Amino acid sequence: MEATKHIVILLVLILLTSAPAQSANRPAAEDISNTRTASCVVKITSDPMVLPLDNTTIDYLLHSTGIGGRVAREVLNISPDQVSDIFQIEALAGGAGRILPEDRRQRTEGIGQKPEILSSEQLRAAAEQTILFRLSVELDDTVKPAAEEFMNALVGNLRNTLIKAFEDYKLRFGDQLKLAEQEATSAETDLREKQKTLREISRSRVLDHDKILADIYRLRQNVQTAKMNQASNQVIIDTTTRRIAETQAKIMEHLENDSITIELQKIVELIGRLLIEAEKQFRAGTISSLQLNEIKEKLARARIEIAIRRESLSNSIGGNLIESLNKELADRSITAAQDEASIRSLERQLVEAESLFVKADDYELFSLKADVAKQTLQESILWRDRTSRRIRFLQSPMVSILGVE
Repeated sequence: MEATKHIVILLVLILLTSAPAQSANRPAAEDISNTRTASCVVKITSDPMVLPLDNTTIDYLLHSTGIGGRVAREVLNISPDQVSDIFQIEALAGGAGRILPEDRRQRTEGIGQKPEILSSEQLRAAAEQTILFRLSVELDDTVKPAAEEFMNALVGNLRNTLIKAFEDYKLRFGDQLKLAEQEATSAETDLREKQKTLREISRSRVLDHDKILADIYRLRQNVQTAKMNQASNQVIIDTTTRRIAETQAKIMEHLENDSITIELQKIVELIGRLLIEAEKQFRAGTISSLQLNEIKEKLARARIEIAIRRESLSNSIGGNLIESLNKELADRSITAAQDEASIRSLERQLVEAESLFVKADDYELFSLKADVAKQTLQESILWRDRTSRRIRFLQSPMVSILGVE
């Protein structure tokens, strides 16, 4: 009860300090009703979230200096201190109040649950409370006989005060809506910037840590395998080259020491000298061209015999092997070039994969930030929409006089 009393007093202070209530028009002496008693039923309909009124609050307001005291001074020309003695209020049955759907949603809505959706009629009904009370005014002979004027002014002053408090509340709600719209716009801009950064980082590639790590491991294994194959192939190339050189040296040694080849070479040299002498005689006209050609033919046959002897001797001591080794060397050289190209390609892929792995860290970090930005945007939009909907269904308080007596 003590806490409720403090809340009521605080509401009264807020209502009274929000703005001065409009002063009731002071009636001229000849226009007064000449009444010393007056009564009526007052009906107050308001939004309980804006103005959480009850009969205790109404009693405080009506007897306050800002409402009852002001009317007493302006209508009856008496001190505000006397206002408590000239009217009484009596609570009547039938008043009702309901809790706003936002409050009920805040209590029942959990994480992952969709908010409760209410119709316009449900929203309006839920955001309404009604208070009924009987207002009785009784003036003694020392006071101006203007009970009806005092009663009407008192209700009018209460109405103006409640409406002013409502307008101030609505204005603050409007400020909240502007803030919510700014937050939503800022959150949307922030999310778009982070999404753009993610696109720039990924460049339409899948930056999955596990996949990239598996690719790096595979590429490193492939590079290692290719280098081992390259090294093995190079050993074969070196060995083949050495065998070719050794075989060629052996053949040359046999050719140089072959007696038949030596004798054939002597014949070639002899015929060569004869040919030189015959060419001199031919130019001198001592021999015919036929004789000169016969010497040339003998030289050619002698050279052919040397070549045949060399080939025969070469084949007998490994000449065919050189041909086979040269073919293998050519094949190995092609393989070495392919291995080198493959290694360069794998190393480029490895560098790119390692670079993507670093980008994956940035991508993961910005993904987390983007998720937070997305959540912030969702919350901002929800806040903005709820605030906008709440403003649309705000109801100005209504203070009506029923059954004037």
